[in-house]
Amino acid sequence: MTQATTPTHEHSAPAQRDGLQAAWHALRETQPRLRIRNAATQLGVSELELLLTEPQDKVLRLQPAFTEIYPSLSLLGRIMTLARNDEVVHETTGVMSKFSVMEGGRMGLCLGEIDLRVFFSHWGHACAVTEAGPKGPRHSLQMFDHSGQAVHKVYATDDTDMQAWHALVTRFRAADQRPPLALEPAPVFQRKAPIADPHPLQEEWASITDVHQFHDMLKRHGLDRLTALEQVGEPWARPVALDSVENVLNSVAEMGTPIMAFVGNRGIVQIYTGQVQRLLRTGEWFNVLDPHFNLHMRTGEMTQLWVVRRPSEDGDITSLDAFNAKGELVLSLFGERKPGKAELSAWRDLLTQIERLS
Repeated sequence: MTQATTPTHEHSAPAQRDGLQAAWHALRETQPRLRIRNAATQLGVSELELLLTEPQDKVLRLQPAFTEIYPSLSLLGRIMTLARNDEVVHETTGVMSKFSVMEGGRMGLCLGEIDLRVFFSHWGHACAVTEAGPKGPRHSLQMFDHSGQAVHKVYATDDTDMQAWHALVTRFRAADQRPPLALEPAPVFQRKAPIADPHPLQEEWASITDVHQFHDMLKRHGLDRLTALEQVGEPWARPVALDSVENVLNSVAEMGTPIMAFVGNRGIVQIYTGQVQRLLRTGEWFNVLDPHFNLHMRTGEMTQLWVVRRPSEDGDITSLDAFNAKGELVLSLFGERKPGKAELSAWRDLLTQIERLS
């Protein structure tokens, strides 16, 4: 990821905010089902700027005290957490277990029903949102990066302790609710140039003993993930057919094979571990619609799919990785696995079959 170097700039003075609010209301008149993320794109602003045109009874700014807010989520009972990128939306419902803040507040980790890897250095703004829903008010906590793009959202459910929810919002409410926003330019992803000699990469890849060494290896070689796959080649990485995500999910649902689904953006990775059961295509979206896990995928926007193998002390670990047209990773699927155990043979056999079919 690289960030543009244009200076920080201020947005949303009252007159500009009023004009933006009018434009958004007009847009909703013509497209009532338009989501705020898409509306912001159409209007050429960030999602945060659009959100803050709403009155304070709908949108409250919170202090950006993320390393205090997220450990406090364990007090709320069952919640739904949502992480997404442009191609995939990942929603998990559960209770937040102990949330650990690490590396001087730059990172966070949560394991359990809600499974998160958080990169706080990219987070900049927070809001508490109340919007009309079919069953009454819908409450959420929404986190944004320094450019105003949404990073992570937390929604109240029927089983959330709303007294604790409102206490959290009160505790972290910002003193100044509508200050001018100093937003940075949106980050721009750029592919890395291939390395002249891939042999050192191939040798180091073959010597990995833990999948968590993978990211540091890419940094040492100055490569993004997709360029590394292209250069390391077989037997470690192989491109497969563009319908492989749908085929793999249909197969694991039929076999009852538990998986791990990783989805994220530059600020967070959210993980689901377990079986998937109810699959449904609706237009451009292919969906997992289970009680505690939803996954919504614009499969037509996944322009490259790869089966990837990484060595470990427990044997090779196999994943199906999906990339968008820019070359960004948007979804990774693994077989369910715990450290110290080999990956599921049913998962490994399935991806070998996908390779053969491709």
